[in-house]
Amino acid sequence: METIITITACIGLGIILRKSGALVKGDASALNRLIIYFFIPIIALLHIPKLEIDISLIWLSISPFVVFIGAYLFSKILKRTFAISDKSFESLVLTSGIGSTSFVGFPIFEFLYGSQGLAYGVLLSLGGTILVFNTIGMFFLVKYGAEKKLSLKGVFKRLFSFFPFLIFLLAILFNLISLEYPTYIQNILEMLAKPFSVIALLAIGLQIQLGSLKKYRIELFSGLLYKLVLAPLLIYLLIWVVFDKTDVVARVCILGAGIGSMNAISVLAAEKSINPELSLLMPGLGIPISTFSLFAIDYLL
Repeated sequence: METIITITACIGLGIILRKSGALVKGDASALNRLIIYFFIPIIALLHIPKLEIDISLIWLSISPFVVFIGAYLFSKILKRTFAISDKSFESLVLTSGIGSTSFVGFPIFEFLYGSQGLAYGVLLSLGGTILVFNTIGMFFLVKYGAEKKLSLKGVFKRLFSFFPFLIFLLAILFNLISLEYPTYIQNILEMLAKPFSVIALLAIGLQIQLGSLKKYRIELFSGLLYKLVLAPLLIYLLIWVVFDKTDVVARVCILGAGIGSMNAISVLAAEKSINPELSLLMPGLGIPISTFSLFAIDYLL
């Protein structure tokens, strides 16, 4: 319940601050840049060096990639069926392909499955979602956010000059050499990372245009349908039905697939002018809704 109240309050406060004139569009852009160039690198340095992947838990890493690929294919079908714009298609690929597994997922995993569920949720986030975000997520973000069409070489050039991605690679290096931070460095990183979720949700609320609900009703309904219903169904069919895995790991993977869009990728997409209205509506509506729908999914399981 605390998570639901916090999410709703942060997004709602952002909307109120914008409507009251206390904060303006330029302030939202400043928050976006703070998230992109400060918080995302800090979070990568904090979590990725500690990441340990056990082959027996491989589904926690695989399922987020499956969800992203499914989002791309679903959005392709949507584009051909309803002739949505290129930027709407690109927005849906990014926002329906990556979920907010940490901020929303952790308290729910712990509530439903105890400390074991929380531990698996951390692995799902660090070993799956964050890897998707920093690899194919960043690749498509750079590709879609370019002012003009880039060649594959051009996309990689942009990607490897993107500061958050370079920090991600540094964090991977720290992981490979088993670097352990001194206690005071660890504590500093943890303190710096704490405001991330609140600021990201506030930035989303600050930029949400509720008038766009009608304008993008087809895209929004379809994106939320995939993210909250079809994505967990896809993982259920793959893990639960095809591979007959019905333990807590499977349940965490299925619920993780049904969590609303990651706020960081949505803010990044908006900052790159990838249909900002739709990009911000996806987590703005999807995150609060998923805090309830996840319990329905667990009940059905």
